[in-house]
Amino acid sequence: MIEEEDRSMPLTVINTTALSAHPHEEDGLGSIRARRNLLAGYWAGSLIGFAGDDLGRYARDLHAVDHVVSGDGDVIARLSRDLATAGHSFTRADIEAALRRFHAQALRDTGCTE
Repeated sequence: MIEEEDRSMPLTVINTTALSAHPHEEDGLGSIRARRNLLAGYWAGSLIGFAGDDLGRYARDLHAVDHVVSGDGDVIARLSRDLATAGHSFTRADIEAALRRFHAQALRDTGCTE
């Protein structure tokens, strides 16, 4: 089970120039799913210990992983592996819950509704 106060994403991570609210960007980083993946990448990357450019690079790499197979399995597997390697213990359900939170955040950030 995730303890919100210990594992919640720092709000300062959300305010980055790598996250844009413009869905028409050529690289696709403006879509809700892409934004969700970036938020997850910043969250996990900060837990792993990345900062600055390395943190942004990790978040973009996580987004790129999402294009390997359909669905969330590739993103969940990458997050599970990377977090475990860094010594963090998250279940698949924990990571799925985090992705749902980041999806909701992405919707709020862009003003979209489902």
